[in-house]
Amino acid sequence: MKTYLDCLPCFLNQALKTGRIVTSEEKILRKIIDQVMENLINIPLDAPPPKIAQTVYRTIKSITGNEDPYSTIKRKQNEVALGLYPEFKEMVIHSEDQLLFALKLAIGGNIIDLGAQREIKDIKKEILQTLSAPLTINDYKGFRRSINNSKLLLYLGDNAGEIVFDSILIEQLKKIDHLKIVFAVREKPIINDATMEDAKFVGIDKHAEVISNGSDAPATVLSECSTEFSDLFHKADMIIAKGQGNYESLSEENKNIFFLLKVKCPVVASHLNAKVGDTVLKRQSGEIRRPDHGSRC
Repeated sequence: MKTYLDCLPCFLNQALKTGRIVTSEEKILRKIIDQVMENLINIPLDAPPPKIAQTVYRTIKSITGNEDPYSTIKRKQNEVALGLYPEFKEMVIHSEDQLLFALKLAIGGNIIDLGAQREIKDIKKEILQTLSAPLTINDYKGFRRSINNSKLLLYLGDNAGEIVFDSILIEQLKKIDHLKIVFAVREKPIINDATMEDAKFVGIDKHAEVISNGSDAPATVLSECSTEFSDLFHKADMIIAKGQGNYESLSEENKNIFFLLKVKCPVVASHLNAKVGDTVLKRQSGEIRRPDHGSRC
């Protein structure tokens, strides 16, 4: 998915928001904004949004010297999600279709996204709303068929906190005896994306092999990933890709990918023919969609 003009103000808002986590000095914040604006002028819009976001956050790190502005927030998100784990795990056990419920739970967890513009004050309430609503894009039948015919599943994680709910889904998937599951995280901190430290903190390494994708982009930008990860990506029979960033970076890949996400911005909503707030379980069809129109708010 390419970057649209509508994305550019969002990058600036993210830069300012992140800068203010690190410092209140106006001179430093102005330097961040000036440098980000200069970078945006020179970046081609045919790049996926996460590739541009990578440049934005590298700029913030370079200017402030802070490698992980969201470290404290990420730990809190992990702790809050772990606190919800027993209740939601019990709900999965008593659901009519445990796999479908766990899928919707994992999608609900995608609200924990500090790159998005809407602040989430009550994670539990938001997830319960997702669980009670139908999937707007629902390729569940294809998901079940694919998972039963796969031997190697690559699960692309997204955010800290959210990965607790991914863990519940992985516990369900582990019931398929022949299935090997590998869970991928970011190599280095960026926004609140999950790293190896986060995965081990919430215990997801107890349920799946955990690897780094070798990149600090807030998604899976294959050109930025390690050779080890790229090889695994191409070998995998099936890929679960969590979140908007992974949709933005992989929506034109001809692979057996299932995107799980909450739609959080008009650009992605337009690309999916959906609405902001919709819940999505979408299979990559192989027919790559490249809309030639701009996004619509």
